[in-house]
Amino acid sequence: MNKETENKSNINIDKEKKKKVRLNKDNLIKIVFHIFRQFDDQYYAGFAAQVAYYFFMASVPTLIVLSQVLGVFDLSLDIIKNWLNHNVDSQLSGFVMGLFSASSVRLGNFIMIFLALWSASALEFSLSRLTSYTLTEGAYKFNFFAERLKAVPAAAITIFAVAFTLVVFVYGEDIFYKLFNGGILAKALIALKLPIVAISFFAMITLNYYILPLVRVPIRAILPGAVFSSFGLLIATTIYANYISYSVNYDILYGAFASIVALMLWFYIISWILCVGMMFNKAWDEVMQRNRLSHEKMIEYIEKKSMLLGEEKSKRYIISGNDNYGAELETIAVKLSRKFVKGYEEELRKEKQRKAHRKL
Repeated sequence: MNKETENKSNINIDKEKKKKVRLNKDNLIKIVFHIFRQFDDQYYAGFAAQVAYYFFMASVPTLIVLSQVLGVFDLSLDIIKNWLNHNVDSQLSGFVMGLFSASSVRLGNFIMIFLALWSASALEFSLSRLTSYTLTEGAYKFNFFAERLKAVPAAAITIFAVAFTLVVFVYGEDIFYKLFNGGILAKALIALKLPIVAISFFAMITLNYYILPLVRVPIRAILPGAVFSSFGLLIATTIYANYISYSVNYDILYGAFASIVALMLWFYIISWILCVGMMFNKAWDEVMQRNRLSHEKMIEYIEKKSMLLGEEKSKRYIISGNDNYGAELETIAVKLSRKFVKGYEEELRKEKQRKAHRKL
């Protein structure tokens, strides 16, 4: 009888463990303050401004790719002209439109697009560092060349996704009618234009959250943050669109300056949304007890990464117990200083002593 009672109690305990924690008011408050506590880390100070700057750099490559996509469907470049006229100087606008219309030297255009893509990859590069740092709580080693090279294809995918989304959003009716000759399928796709755009943005954010971190995590672990960021981007973009139309119509000179300020503010808000979205994943996992991004799970993912890379190579990317976690890592600059600067070993020793005294 006692054994049956014990078995029943064990079964009930297992059932309680298997029950998923549901989102309620208390858990929502816990998630908000969990994110708030993450901002105590000085790493996030000024990060949104940095990402916003790279967003601005990535806007021109996006317009270039957008022009090429519009050319495939034989559509007008008026949307690009209007955006440039509202947001940048007239001389710069004319220069950029000249790049779109130039077709005499294909090699020059290819080099220009490659350089633009490399500049835009700085955005993905920053987001890669952010996502890796947030997921591993700083337990990863910054590797400039590896992360920058990985950011180039990610930037290409993101730019093409944004260009495709904008084309569908603005010229969806014309494209669908041309592709399907105005049939029932064309009408159905036109009716679903807004959901297609929303799904495209969600897929783009999910892809970035999944492929950019140094440590690969289950895709389910980053879906909550992707949903949060998608709604945040939708709200921020709607507010920006309404404000920009009001400021431009209010006064020609004032509206031009206001458009630039609003554009940078929009990029800044988007950067914060993407940053908080990744923090949301960590907070959601801990508060809702999903155990996909916990410390133990991250160690498991890191070990899998180490098995794929090999032990020696993995030491270049992940901080291990032998690295004195939390201490200052030996960077490339320090290594080169050891090699070329006379007396640097003594300077380094004294600097470590000073830092140790400051910590005390």
